[in-house]
This record gives sequence, structure tokens and C-alpha cells, in this order.
Amino acid sequence: MRFGLRTRVAIAFGVLSIVIAAAVSIATYAFASYYLLNQREDAALTRALLDSRAVDASLAAGATPTEALEQIPSVSQSQALVQVSGTWYTAGVTVPPDALPEGLLDLAAAEGGAQQRAEIGGEPYFVVAVQLTDAMYVEVFSLQDLDQTMTIGAWVLAAQTVAAGLIGVLIGRYTVGRLLRPLRRLNRGAQGIASGDLSTRIDETGDRDLDPIAGSFNEMAEAVQSRVQRERRFSANVSHELRSPLTTVVGTADLLDRRREELPEREAGLIAVLVEQVHRMSQMLLDLLEISRIGGDDPLQIETVDVSLLCLDTVRVRNLPDDLVTGDSPIIRTDGRRFERIVGNLVENAQRHGGGVDSVRVERLATTVRVYVEDRGPGIDPDQLEKLFEPFSRGEDAHHTSGAGLGLAIAREQANLLNAELIVDNRDGGGARFIVEIPVTSDGDDL
Repeated sequence: MRFGLRTRVAIAFGVLSIVIAAAVSIATYAFASYYLLNQREDAALTRALLDSRAVDASLAAGATPTEALEQIPSVSQSQALVQVSGTWYTAGVTVPPDALPEGLLDLAAAEGGAQQRAEIGGEPYFVVAVQLTDAMYVEVFSLQDLDQTMTIGAWVLAAQTVAAGLIGVLIGRYTVGRLLRPLRRLNRGAQGIASGDLSTRIDETGDRDLDPIAGSFNEMAEAVQSRVQRERRFSANVSHELRSPLTTVVGTADLLDRRREELPEREAGLIAVLVEQVHRMSQMLLDLLEISRIGGDDPLQIETVDVSLLCLDTVRVRNLPDDLVTGDSPIIRTDGRRFERIVGNLVENAQRHGGGVDSVRVERLATTVRVYVEDRGPGIDPDQLEKLFEPFSRGEDAHHTSGAGLGLAIAREQANLLNAELIVDNRDGGGARFIVEIPVTSDGDDL
């Protein structure tokens, strides 16, 4: 699964924020731990040296070890011990003498003093041993409060790292959203062009980096619009110029057709073929004229339309039975002429290429009205579904049927003008199904 650009940038911002915040947090924790621990040890060492001198002086003055220890000021989270003639005396019972680090006393006896961080009973301590004149003095300082402080600090830094990652994600999404805003305008413009609105343009905002893109898009849209208009004018002009002579040809062919019974069988057959092809060409010219005018200067004529009645009129004009039309009877506002043209072309397509019309069903949904035109044919090759709406597309049965393949193309162009959607698929039981879906508001007005 590939995430979108906005999500990828947001994740990148989040990861980068976490990496930076984690590096800063680790450095902060290491520095704070080193500084606070050294500060605590220096203070403890100074205190232990002062206390050891006081105890040594008391013992030299004849005081007992217990009396000497009692003269030491009580300090929280510390414990004093003194060893005289192999016997230990202590001012507390937090740390027993046999729990002292091995080798510390020997090192202190050899060098006059020693210090060591050790874990006793599962808790951290700082132990200072000082060799006195006739005794060994040991003072133990608990580091539990410092350890708890550093643990809390580590959790706070971890939470800040996670928060920095989340903030980075939010900043990334906001930043890429701002950066993509012009691209969204470009996307909307491209969608407008793709939907057939060739007048779509993108306003320039004064951004020297983005305005060239907007300008290039507008130039492209202008070129596309000009080309389409030229092609439409060309098709219209050619069709118009051919219409007059073709009308003469149609009239002549009809005249010959009326006298066909007077001619030999061979010539009569040729005239029948001629009449069929001439009328086919005439209809093709009419379709070309219509498709060239779609989206031109012919405005929409919005009116109130009874969709069910429109479908009934459509099938009646083509001499089809009324019972083909079923379903709801919604009232909408749209261009009735264009809507009838869409449904009529679908009905004619079913008659010509789909083995006949099976049903014309009207359905009223919450925000749309649908007209289903279903035929009795074998269905359509899935690879050909979208190609059916291209001009001059006649499917696989082109050699069996008449028509130039413009009916569905005209239907889709008319549907686009009505903001409607034209869909085609295959029914489960066989046959093709064309759907015209036109949006409506709750009160029946067109959107």
C-alpha cells in the first residue's frame, strides 16, 4: 500500500522530529545524569571526609566508637560506620557491614581512602571509606532519590520526544497542505477540462514559482479549446455543405424507391441498397451537426419534466409498447429536449444493437433520478464498455447493424451538459444496461 504525498511528508516530518528530539533528549539526559551524579558524589565525599576527621578526633580523645558516631550531624539518606579492632559500630541499620563492597576496605587501608558506587539491596549507594589512626571509617550515601529523579526525567524526555513526533506530523500535514493548495487548484482545473468545460482557467496568484505553471495550464486549455472549436466548426461546415446536395440525393433515391416495382429485380435490389445507404448517410450528417453544436451557443432550456411521461413518449414515438416503462414518476427541472434525446438514443441503441428493449425503468433516489434502459442482447464485452461512448464506436456487431456509431457519443455529451452521468454495465441475467443518473435537490430542482 502506497501512502499519498501528504501522508508521506507528514510521516517524514514526524520521523525527523522524533530523531532530533530523541538525540536532544539523550544528550540532555546524559549531561544531566553526569552533572548531578558528580555533584552528589563530590558533596558526599566532602561530607564523609569532614565526618571522618571528627570521628578520628573523638576516638583520639578517648570517646567510645558509639559516642564518636553520635557526634556526627544526622544527614538524611546517609549512614556512618566505624570499625575498631575488628568490630563494627554503626549509626543505623540500613546497610549492614557485611553488605559493603568487597575490596573497598582493603583499598582504603592500603591507600588511606577509597570511594565506590555500588548497588546494595537493589538500591544504588555511594560508599566512602577512610582509614583513620586506629580505625576504619565508612559512610554510605543513598542515591535512590537521584535515581528516581533521573527516571522521572527520562520519562518526561521520552514523552517530549513522542510529542515532538506528533507535532512534527501535524506541522508536516499543514505544510504540505499549504504547498499542495496550488496543485489542488490545478487539479480542479484539469478535472474541469476533462469533464468538458474547456473554459476552465486557473487564476495566477503572484507567486513567481507557481504562476508559470498556471500560465502554462491556461495556455494549454486555450489551445485545446481553440482546437476543439475549430474541429466543431469544421464538422459543422462540412456537414452543412453536404446537407444540400445530400438532400437532393435523398429525394432522388426516394423517387426511385417509389418506382422500384416497375424495375427489374436486380435494379430494384440495387435501389433498395442505395436508399438504405443514402438515409444512413443523411442521419449521420444530422448526428454530426448535432454533436458539433453540443456545448456551443445553444443554451439549456430548463423546464419541469415528468420523467416517467417523457420515457413513455419516447417509446411511443418508436412504436414500442407502453408497458416497457415501469418504476417511479419523479418530477424534475432540466432540459427536457436534451433529456429526451439521451433516453431516445439509448432506446434506439437497444433496438438496433441489443436485440430490442427489455425495459425502461425510472427510479427516484435521495438526491438523483435514474433511468435504466435494458436490452435483450447477449451483453457487452467488458473491454468495450467505455469505448461504446466514443464517436463512431459500433461494437462487435457493426457488420450486422446500421448506424454510424454516434448515438451514444451524443447521449454522453448531452448528459455532461445536464450534469448527469451515463453508465453502462451488463446484467446478471444477460443483456446490457444503460443508466442515466441526473442529480436533483430535495424539492425536485436540478442541481
